[in-house]
Amino acid sequence: MTKNIQITIEAIDHTSPHLQTVIALGDAHKKTLGLLPRDAFIEYAIKRTILVAIDSDKNCIGYLLYRKVIRKHAIVIVHLCVNPSCRGKDVAKKLVNYLSQKTQDFYRIELKCRRDYGIDGMWYKLGFVPLDEKTGNSKDGKLLTIWWLEHYHPTIFSYAANQKLESKLCAVIDTSVFFELHGDEELKTTESDSLLADWLQDDLELCITDEIFKSINKIDSANLRDSKRLLANGFTQLVHNKTRIEGILNTLNEVFCKQASTDDISLINQLALTIASDAQVFVTRNIEVLNLADEIYKKFTLEVISPTNLILKLDDIRRNVEYQPVRLAGTFIKMKLIQRLEESRLLDGFNASEKGEKEGEFKQRLRHIIANSDKFQSYVFLDNENKPLALIVFERDQAKELKVTIMRVIPGAIAATFARYLVFYSISLSADEKREFTRIIDPYLEETVLQAIQEDAFVRVDNGYLKANLDIAKTSAELSKYLDKLGKMGSEYNFCIQLAETLTISQSTQDIKTISEIERHLWPAKVINADLPTFIIPIQPIWAKDLFDKELARQYILESQTDLALRREQVYYKCNNGSLKPGVIGRILWYVSSDRAFTGTQEVKACSRLDEVIIDKPEKLYRQFRHLGVYELKHLMTLAKDQPDEDIMAIRFSYTNIFTKRLTLNRLREILGNKTTVQSLFKISKEQFAIIYNEGTVT
Repeated sequence: MTKNIQITIEAIDHTSPHLQTVIALGDAHKKTLGLLPRDAFIEYAIKRTILVAIDSDKNCIGYLLYRKVIRKHAIVIVHLCVNPSCRGKDVAKKLVNYLSQKTQDFYRIELKCRRDYGIDGMWYKLGFVPLDEKTGNSKDGKLLTIWWLEHYHPTIFSYAANQKLESKLCAVIDTSVFFELHGDEELKTTESDSLLADWLQDDLELCITDEIFKSINKIDSANLRDSKRLLANGFTQLVHNKTRIEGILNTLNEVFCKQASTDDISLINQLALTIASDAQVFVTRNIEVLNLADEIYKKFTLEVISPTNLILKLDDIRRNVEYQPVRLAGTFIKMKLIQRLEESRLLDGFNASEKGEKEGEFKQRLRHIIANSDKFQSYVFLDNENKPLALIVFERDQAKELKVTIMRVIPGAIAATFARYLVFYSISLSADEKREFTRIIDPYLEETVLQAIQEDAFVRVDNGYLKANLDIAKTSAELSKYLDKLGKMGSEYNFCIQLAETLTISQSTQDIKTISEIERHLWPAKVINADLPTFIIPIQPIWAKDLFDKELARQYILESQTDLALRREQVYYKCNNGSLKPGVIGRILWYVSSDRAFTGTQEVKACSRLDEVIIDKPEKLYRQFRHLGVYELKHLMTLAKDQPDEDIMAIRFSYTNIFTKRLTLNRLREILGNKTTVQSLFKISKEQFAIIYNEGTVT
């Protein structure tokens, strides 16, 4: 057994006593590392781009020498060398891990290594993937393999991959399926080749994992390696969550050890990477894995299927695109459509026994719902370990209403937040589907859910709670007529007539509080001729991603805070320049400012209800609103120019609806009739608001 030794990693400069050891190690292994002059070692040391591994006796036992390639935003390893007497003790791994942690601002770490050295296994263990190869510059022209260790920063390519994950059925193909693909229309002869049919491309996105490139690298023929890499580069490579891999692998190994004889480590790795990337389908022809499909789905909600069955079932899966796990607002929380055989694992968490619901009653009800998928859609929300957090069931038997037949939340730290999110999500979904009402009819609602329902202006009716949600922007007179017509549908809808009557009063459109409350009761409806103050507020993408913009959240490498990302109500801070007065209410149009790190900026992207403006000292505002905001006290102090007694502004807002069509800066200038750069907030007229809102919400 290899004896563990204590190792520390540090960067050295040209004055370090370890530099001579580094040079000696480099010279001793120049045959494999390549010749590097002494002056070059000193130059790298001056730049502090030499890492050394120090043992408990303060001896240098290995080093890593690297350079920064700014134009590619990458780190390139020049030398990685460990004293032969200390190999097999994870020295190289500690050096690479330290470098990776130290250089997270860069996209990746790269290196080139001669193919004939036969040390591919070491690079695999260190997390590198062989993505390409080239002929070396030496006289004998030996082949060099190009290895990458990705840091998975959001780029235009990773953003495009995420968009595909949300717009298509993403199926990860395993190595055996990939190697059956010819990529040539004239050579399509295998079962797997049928996946490349043109008619599938609008609905099916074939994806691969890093393991494909490892398998390609094992091919003896250089020409075949090149052709397969070219084919692989045509597929989407999904970004996976590295922090989840170890736990997923442990569970998969348990499943395979108990129920299968396969020792195909590569195949298990592919499954783990697929699960960690939130893809919804894994395509394989491996019989043992296909036999474990039910067990894998039970543990990971991943569908394992053969190429033929995927094509045969594609229409069913396409009709229920919600089967894919979608991260909510950049968090680890996923939303999944419940399938058969899943109801048993939901009983303990969601059966409302304390409310008098019998287990048998709940079980029978849930089975009926799942069996009638044409009538009901039932979703479970899962955390990053696939543990249920919430359950919601929708019924669409009426054109004008979205019914919520079950709404349950697991007790916990974010239960109240999640309850409010579910209620608001239901209203938003109903409005998006052009329905006028949301009706919640679960007879066993928890107190946290009931409170959320009451806060969102639902009306108590005989069989539950009812709310109007009109996706329209009309004048007060037009909206009054519309509501009056809805109110005549029956006694349950009388509240619409009351709102209609309020809108007929001439003073109502001038009364800011009245109009603001009417818009809250009818959200997302807007009264476009009302004298409700409307402000365009510029916001940096770094804040927009957490406050309302899910598109930006998906581009960000770090996950949003779950509690904050799910909140309906938020707070935004600005310098106190007198542009807003305390107590003002109205509407906000959010303009996301330019930032090269993100796509989808310099656009008006959303509209919110402006609930309150408070001006006070940074620390006092932070204590008052820290449960709402994504800001830390240091951010508020920056706004106050590090003066604790300097006043800043807190803008509390809620009921945000994201525009379906974003308005560019040029279009905004056309509407406003000026050359605004949107560098600070400003007020617009009701006529300008009507144009912007109608263009932004067009479908």
